[in-house]
Amino acid sequence: MSLTRLFRLISIALLMLFLALAVSLVWIEWNIYRSSTNTIPALKRFRLGLIAMEQVSIERGPSNAFMGARDDERALLYRRLQAARSASDAALADLRTALEKDPAQHNSSILKKIGRVQQAMGPARAAVDRIGRQPQERRSHPEIVSAVKGMVDVIPMLVRITGELVDTVDLADPDLRDGLSGVRAAASLREYAGQVGSCFTAALITHRRLNPDEVIEIGRLYGRIELLRSLLGARLASYSSQPQFVQGLANLDRQYFDDGFQFIDHLLQVGLKSGDYGITPAELAARYVPRMKAIFDLRDIILDDLMARAEHRNLQARNLLALVIGLTIVACLFFQLLMYMIRKRVVSPLVAATDLVVGLADGKLGLEIPAARHDDEIGGMMRALRVLKERILERNSLAREREALISQLQTSSNTDFLTGLLNRRAFFSDGEQQMRAAQRYRRNLSVVLFDIDHFKRINDSYGHLSGDAVLRGVAQIAAQLLRKVDVLARYGGEEFIVLLPEADIGKAETVAQKLRAALEAKEFDLDGGQRISISASFGVAALGAGHSLEQLIKLADTALYLAKERGRNRVEVSI
Repeated sequence: MSLTRLFRLISIALLMLFLALAVSLVWIEWNIYRSSTNTIPALKRFRLGLIAMEQVSIERGPSNAFMGARDDERALLYRRLQAARSASDAALADLRTALEKDPAQHNSSILKKIGRVQQAMGPARAAVDRIGRQPQERRSHPEIVSAVKGMVDVIPMLVRITGELVDTVDLADPDLRDGLSGVRAAASLREYAGQVGSCFTAALITHRRLNPDEVIEIGRLYGRIELLRSLLGARLASYSSQPQFVQGLANLDRQYFDDGFQFIDHLLQVGLKSGDYGITPAELAARYVPRMKAIFDLRDIILDDLMARAEHRNLQARNLLALVIGLTIVACLFFQLLMYMIRKRVVSPLVAATDLVVGLADGKLGLEIPAARHDDEIGGMMRALRVLKERILERNSLAREREALISQLQTSSNTDFLTGLLNRRAFFSDGEQQMRAAQRYRRNLSVVLFDIDHFKRINDSYGHLSGDAVLRGVAQIAAQLLRKVDVLARYGGEEFIVLLPEADIGKAETVAQKLRAALEAKEFDLDGGQRISISASFGVAALGAGHSLEQLIKLADTALYLAKERGRNRVEVSI
């Protein structure tokens, strides 16, 4: 093994080892950065999912109020209901838009679930409208309960949507898991708090005491609300040192559990005893819903903290990735400089002459052959190498000239000398390739065959030079109107043929009509200042099952013959 090769192998081995370590480190940091980058949009989509769920939940308040509306307040409450519905629809649309912007979510089940939510809301809203428009005395307790249940039943689908959205955040950054659990607990607390209020809707409207099923449901929701309050404190213990979180939790206890919850408990006692509530569903929503704002505030505190942490981690990961990449580049450059110095100071003086010979033998004619410094054997070898290099360059120059001549001859053999278009042989060569591709991938393919009408008269009346000028003009017009992928050729005499990839029979007929109209509108200048107009007849055929190129052209030729029979200057389509 030569010294040069040994040195190169050692250099490559060391470089590969170093690069493997560097790439591994960069890859690790890149994955951390990519994960942190995905966390922020995932959190934003999760927030939109929560907003959508909460808007649908909030819509129940105006819905319940409208179902219990008196005749004099029905119009006002319906306007409020419409505004709430618009907010729900907008929130769902915002969520769908955000998901559609993410390529990874295009085929996700979340989009389908959103569609099912929007579908389910239609009948639920219709039931609310039907009850709200009835006279007060005709609003039955079972119908109201069913309508309320219809709006509540939409929520589990939205819960599953937010569950999938939170899974994407958790996958991107597992360290945010406790905070995400807290956010979901706050969202569930808001939902159950809203459902508790909805449980009184039918009783308030019909002025009846709560039935056993309603009491059981309220008790079940009470238990879940108390459990979620405990879960919030346990899951978010890491936030206990943050003043805004402590304040938010205190506001939740004061505004909802000490005020709103007590109000609901008062209604429960009335519902168990007399059923004389003294308020309408609209007044219930006005007094009870604002107490739940503290739940939103606490949720937003946690979400804002999660977003800030995600942005901070993303910034740290980006800076660390940039630092690792920078250090890797510097280390690579230093390694290359070290190898270069060793080669220049140790190896190169020993192998310089051998490298020149090997380089010329390998065809590296760009190598600079140094001038001989002394009139000795090395100098004689350098002069001989210079002469050898010149001979090789001359031989390569002759080879390039020969290749250029062969290429020119090939181009000439494929080109019609008069029009500059492909000739018939070249058309068939290209056409067979297009035919095989169209049949293999089941793509459309069409042929347009056209012929200049009464071309013999032009030659007889104005001379063959004028006829040639017309042929060149027709070729130029056709080439300007066609696409780059279309294959245009002179088929013979005054006949031209066009192969249209990705074109069905309708598109091909449209192309033929454009060509026919363009040729009919064109006036051709002849020698002597004369100007003539021409027309052309067209036959169009599309590729069918089992067709060969010859059969496709024959179909177009038959259609062309029919066009001439029917008076020329027209387009006929093969059936």
